[in-house]
Amino acid sequence: MTKISFTPLHHKHFPLLHQWMNTPHVIKWWGENRSWSLEDITKKYETYVLGYKIIDQLKAPIFGFIIRINNAPVGYIQYYNAYDFPREQGYKLKNLPKSMTAIDLYIGDVNFIGKGYGEKIINHFLTEYVWRSFDSCMVDPDLDNLDAVRTYEKCSFKAIDKITEANSLLMLRTKFE
Repeated sequence: MTKISFTPLHHKHFPLLHQWMNTPHVIKWWGENRSWSLEDITKKYETYVLGYKIIDQLKAPIFGFIIRINNAPVGYIQYYNAYDFPREQGYKLKNLPKSMTAIDLYIGDVNFIGKGYGEKIINHFLTEYVWRSFDSCMVDPDLDNLDAVRTYEKCSFKAIDKITEANSLLMLRTKFE
């Protein structure tokens, strides 16, 4: 039986993030198409360990976790109030539920890619963390990341808007779907 769990992000995980953020399948969709040094990882995630990210000189809560399958670290997942963070792609959130989180994740260990774990990870994470505080959840995968889009669809996320200028697909799932 597969056991999925989530360990809160800690400084000791930075070498893992460094390794994963430099793998081709993560760089393509998550890594800003660049090489990451351990210093870059530390700078980006230092405050995540403390549960926040500085946005417009304010501390916005963000919660990062290492994804574990049968206790082996395989990836990273985070959630946050969607309205606390401007979308990196530049679009605005409008006409969406008030109680809404956003999640971002990747499976960093290539041995766990394409084996159906994404759906299990997302559904378990929504139940264990997201639905305790929020009534809806959004994701915005790249339109060209068809594997991510299909995985979110399997998790009952519905496409609600194509953000052409950002090449993103805004998808939403509510707690009771």
